[in-house]
Amino acid sequence: MNIPNLIPFRTKTPPTPNRTRRAVVALGGGGARGLAHLGVIEVLKQTRVQVQRYVGVSIGALIGAMCAIDDDILHVQGRVMGFLDSPGFDHHQQQLFGSANVPNETASTGIMAWYDRAKYLYSAHRRLTRAVTQQSLLHDAILTASINELIPDVEFSDLPMPLSIVTADLRSGHRVVLESGSVRRAIHASMALPGIFPPVEHNGMLLCDIGVVDSIPTAVASAYANDLTILVDIGQRNARMEKFDTAMDVMMRMQDIGEQILRREKTELADVHIRPELTGISWFDFQNPEEVMDRGRTAASEEFLRHSFFHTGSSEAAESATGDHPKPNPAIENVRFR
Repeated sequence: MNIPNLIPFRTKTPPTPNRTRRAVVALGGGGARGLAHLGVIEVLKQTRVQVQRYVGVSIGALIGAMCAIDDDILHVQGRVMGFLDSPGFDHHQQQLFGSANVPNETASTGIMAWYDRAKYLYSAHRRLTRAVTQQSLLHDAILTASINELIPDVEFSDLPMPLSIVTADLRSGHRVVLESGSVRRAIHASMALPGIFPPVEHNGMLLCDIGVVDSIPTAVASAYANDLTILVDIGQRNARMEKFDTAMDVMMRMQDIGEQILRREKTELADVHIRPELTGISWFDFQNPEEVMDRGRTAASEEFLRHSFFHTGSSEAAESATGDHPKPNPAIENVRFR
């Protein structure tokens, strides 16, 4: 499949020597791996390329919103680090994963070992019951509290930098791009992992995280770009698997394969593709945020060396990032702009 032939593109401005280039930045989903976005953006800010708009999915929506609100990337990084070090975040992590694993059989003996095991089984039973009787395994309070801590209560129209947040409508089956109303609510919708957090009611739609099937928003970003599209892909790399013991193993593997095939094809829409080396970093692993950000810095620096328009040096004054912003071509299939 040749995706570029399927999507009607806005004619891009032909490059001229020494002019400042402008880019729409597409930030993919991937949980804690999204901290690499902060490292990439830090390096991007040191180049001659001017960010025109952020387009984000899931954690990419959160990072994109923070950077659209605050142009000082070091300040944004500091806020994220402060949040990750806070007691509130530790509490959220314990709520999410505190009973996710079977207790270590050697951790306790006698009555305490029995108690630990019984506590785990009770928690597992409770979550299984929620899985078959409710929309999600967890309440949305954890997600809401985290977003509210990092994002002020603002509307899209208040942002100094244009922002597009991509999500999915369970009712219509369409990809939905949110660009009006509450920024917090849009991020919440884009981060509502299906089955884990409840979907979000919004203007007659039932929205959730589209990242499980379409984790890089290059189609939307490319529709806006009249110069460059920069993609930051933090998804898992494909790894060979040998054992498939259950039906769930097979279904999950096929979902992973489908998402990775789509991701490979959609990278063709980007002019610059940055993919940090994040092997060993799980989507829920926030233990070493500085290391993840540094991997983003490394990947961006290496990729930018391949393109002359990123190189620092004498140039014209930077163009305003809040000038005329082209609206996307409405003919993109199965996309609704809101």
